[in-house]
Amino acid sequence: MKIGIVEDHFINRKIIKEKILPYEDIQLVIEAENGEHFFDLMKDLRKEDYPQVVLIDLEMPLLDGISTISLSSIRYPAIKFIVLTIYEDNDKIFDAIKAGASGYLLKEDRAVNIVDAVTNVIEFDGIPMSPAIARRAMKLLSGITQKNIPLEKIEDYQLSSREIQVLKEIVSGNNPAEIGEKLFISPNTVRTHVNNIYKKLHLNSRAQVISLAHKNNWI
Repeated sequence: MKIGIVEDHFINRKIIKEKILPYEDIQLVIEAENGEHFFDLMKDLRKEDYPQVVLIDLEMPLLDGISTISLSSIRYPAIKFIVLTIYEDNDKIFDAIKAGASGYLLKEDRAVNIVDAVTNVIEFDGIPMSPAIARRAMKLLSGITQKNIPLEKIEDYQLSSREIQVLKEIVSGNNPAEIGEKLFISPNTVRTHVNNIYKKLHLNSRAQVISLAHKNNWI
């Protein structure tokens, strides 16, 4: 089973590795310090070497766990993410589930529980959770309706006001020439803004950008 770890603290990464690597059927293929680092490393991997499951922390600098999961669900939909954290906070649990996490475990969980969760996700497409997390999640989700699901804010991705304008035009279906004419800038300038948008959103196509925008009701 090909596994990735995304965790900003070296000691925590070391502990996670010490828990899972003794298992012969576990292969660590990617180890990143945060979401930005994860996406950078993924560029260098062949598709057949992609991790099947990534164990990911939530609180990280540059790009946190929630944003990384959300963007990966669009860019790398085959990769499953299991949150491995110390937090039992209701908002974080819900945000992780909403972003597309396939499981939610506590860092204190035993090695066998973590490996069982990985196996569950890969072989059965399950949604493993620590018992304490599962109880919180059930109570939380029982009172949730679609209309009050929290969405990611476009401001979270640090787009400039001009980039937000260009993004809205992209989602509306306009090409660079049409966007340039509407915003009174050249098509080349539009393309520069588009490249910056792709970079900040960690996506690489118009379709992925449109999908993310609709997912979060940005337009």
